Amino acid sequence: MKSFSFVIVFLCIFGNGYCQLEKIDAMVNPNWKSTVQDLGVQWSNNGYLVKGSIYYHDEMHNGFVKLNDGRSAKDVPLRYNLYSHQVSYTENGVEMELDKSAPVHEFGYTYSKDEQQKSVLFRTGYPSIGDNNGKTFYEVVVDRDIALLKFITKKILEERTTLGAMQKSIIDTETWYIYNATDKNMVEIKKNKNALMEALPQYAERIKSITDKKKLRLKSDEDWVILLTDLSSK
Repeated sequence: MKSFSFVIVFLCIFGNGYCQLEKIDAMVNPNWKSTVQDLGVQWSNNGYLVKGSIYYHDEMHNGFVKLNDGRSAKDVPLRYNLYSHQVSYTENGVEMELDKSAPVHEFGYTYSKDEQQKSVLFRTGYPSIGDNNGKTFYEVVVDRDIALLKFITKKILEERTTLGAMQKSIIDTETWYIYNATDKNMVEIKKNKNALMEALPQYAERIKSITDKKKLRLKSDEDWVILLTDLSSK
């Protein structure tokens, strides 16, 4: 597949702390598609494909992007490819990846679910752990001194159907982490109270006290927000 390149530049809008995203080269880089195509997954004009989705959300949502150097853009139509871990945006009806020469520190947007407005935030810059490094995007589920992070990725699974044909499916995998900003420590956990207490033994008594007092079962993200907010407070 022929490769193209494009460059984006951020022009500061004084007074609001953000910068405006401006495209200065109209050539599109289609590599965000070809990665999947090369693995045999058929692309269609309807989205794509076979079975599953490579995106966190299929639809574009207006959000913000902040670069490592501090420059930002807001009200940008975004979506996040969980297979290639690239952020794409649209301009004049064309979808493009953000320029890799200007690394993204974080991005986020709001969306509707069950008639409620929700928000999602992805961020890099956390300590290396396992195969992940400082460039890895994590979904920030709880953004406190003691933070709850989720690493999500998409994998392509080849399986045989009941009729004997081979089929490629896209599946989700997710891993949970606790990041303690005080000592810059990051540890992988299972998303339950016992795992949290093992990961943070110095807070074990407080975790037990808070969950008992507030009757937190830690089955929902909201319970984790309450617990880690209290745990992060002095």
